[in-house]
This record gives sequence, C-alpha cells and structure tokens, in this order.
Amino acid sequence: MAVATRLLSPLGSLFDGESDFIVARGTGGEFGVLPGHAPLLTWLKPGELMLRRDQKEEFFFVEGGYVEVLPNRVTILASRGLPAAQLDPTTAEEARRAAEDAISKAANPGPDELAELERQLEIANFRLQAADRERRRRRD
Repeated sequence: MAVATRLLSPLGSLFDGESDFIVARGTGGEFGVLPGHAPLLTWLKPGELMLRRDQKEEFFFVEGGYVEVLPNRVTILASRGLPAAQLDPTTAEEARRAAEDAISKAANPGPDELAELERQLEIANFRLQAADRERRRRRD
C-alpha cells in the first residue's frame, strides 16, 4: 500500500508519485508518515526529507514549509528545496561560514534581525549535514 505524495517548491514539482513511508522534520522533531496516517498539518523545518517506495529511498533538502497529511494523500509545500543529490558540500560549507560571519559582524542586531540570521545559520547547518550524508550514501 502506498500514499499519493507531492513535494512542491516555488520552482516546481520535486516529486509527484507514491510513497510507502515519509520522514520529515516538523516543529516537534522528526516524524514519519505511513499510508492511512491520521490527518496532520504541520510546519516543515529545515532539513532532509526522505520518501521511500518499494525499498528505494529518495532524499531531498528543504528549507521549510508545510506538510499536509491526509489518509490518501501527502502534500509537502517547501519554501525552497532540491534533491539531496544536487547538494554540493563545498557550497554548503561556504554558506555556513557566511551565516556565521554575518552573525558575528552584526552590530547590535534587533530581535527580528538576530532571529533571521540564526535561521539562515540553521538552514546552512542542515544543508551541510544533508550534503555530507548524501556524499556518504554515494560512496556506499
């Protein structure tokens, strides 16, 4: 049994098919979705997203968004996302360093500015983790 699954970003569809199991990172931490899952609507936090079908796993990196789970359909609206295979560890490390530099160079940031800088660092850290995991998966 599988559930219809769509992963959409502003740049278009990243996945449109069926999944046996989905793992995502929500506001309460990582969660899994199987076919027939109870209805759920939650924020999607930055991190990896895994879709499994017939024992084959596909990985994506998302920066945030929403997940709507219905018994027969899962819709994932990512604010930004891409297949993990397209992540470049070097670029991810550069983004992490740039985010750290921006925080250290911010002179008396207000709460909103500081929150945005910290969010950018969180995204960069999760992007780097996802890029490193993808590099290890390719080696294995």
